[in-house]
Amino acid sequence: MKIFRDNSVYVQKNDIAHLNMTERLVPASIYMKVFGSGITIINDSNRYEFISYDGASEVDYFKSLDWIIDYDDVKEMSEDDIIEMAHDIAAEQSGIASVYNTMSDEERRYHPEMVDQCNLLEYKFYSLRDFLWFRQGHIQMELPEGVSYPSQMVRENGIKRFFKRMKEKYKK
Repeated sequence: MKIFRDNSVYVQKNDIAHLNMTERLVPASIYMKVFGSGITIINDSNRYEFISYDGASEVDYFKSLDWIIDYDDVKEMSEDDIIEMAHDIAAEQSGIASVYNTMSDEERRYHPEMVDQCNLLEYKFYSLRDFLWFRQGHIQMELPEGVSYPSQMVRENGIKRFFKRMKEKYKK
């Protein structure tokens, strides 16, 4: 998920990790911010953390990536609208796959972007699912400072959150 504020963008580590698996050219500054200080492991404990980018070229780069969910586009959508959006993404992916599957092996060699496009749509679909689970309270993520939470969000009350954090702290 990406969040644009003023002249910067916040992007989740999960998206940066997925970007690393695509064939796209990526500005070095984007990777350096996450991976520049040595070995970085992105897993369930940190995948939803946000990294801030404020370079104009970095912000423009993330604006061009339509497969990363824009928080402000989905923040106040109803659950039904989110589900409908997910269906539209799945239908688009299915349409591309159907065309690709009817091609000969020769034709497929000239259209590798279709496989990439299907993979990115699948990623967008699952990102949308994660956002819905976040709104429903099944996934925890801390939004950057100054970013408001969705009004329809299910949130734990203060006592539950306190005990949950204490339990996690003592696990370590």
